Amino acid sequence: MIHLNPNSATEQTVYLTLQEMKKDFDTFANYLVLFQSMASREDYYFIGDVSTDNPRYTALSIFTNLDDPLNGDILLEETGQYFYKVWGQNSTTNLDPTDTTVVALIEEGTLDVTGAVGYNIPTIDVPDNVIYYQ
Repeated sequence: MIHLNPNSATEQTVYLTLQEMKKDFDTFANYLVLFQSMASREDYYFIGDVSTDNPRYTALSIFTNLDDPLNGDILLEETGQYFYKVWGQNSTTNLDPTDTTVVALIEEGTLDVTGAVGYNIPTIDVPDNVIYYQ
């Protein structure tokens, strides 16, 4: 499962196994990625910003605080569970999976978007003006 932080200005990396499907389909040069919220069903499409693409794994770089889907960044503020789908395509600007430049759906799965801090650690003050007798 993929884990991301919402609304983060820090670059995050998503690791997928996209190359193993290239042998079964026509050649393609780019990836169209969809994140869909399981709660609200809101769709977030973007072109994958590939930092590594080899037969073992594909690394996509993403910022979740920018609304720039053509450069691999989305504004993702809602935490929760998401579905993800990745299509191989031959366009750097297409955000529609039914477009003719899309070759095939090559991977799908689940994504977990959680905040960086899950809980707050309380500060406990122990009074120092207490006298204990036995």
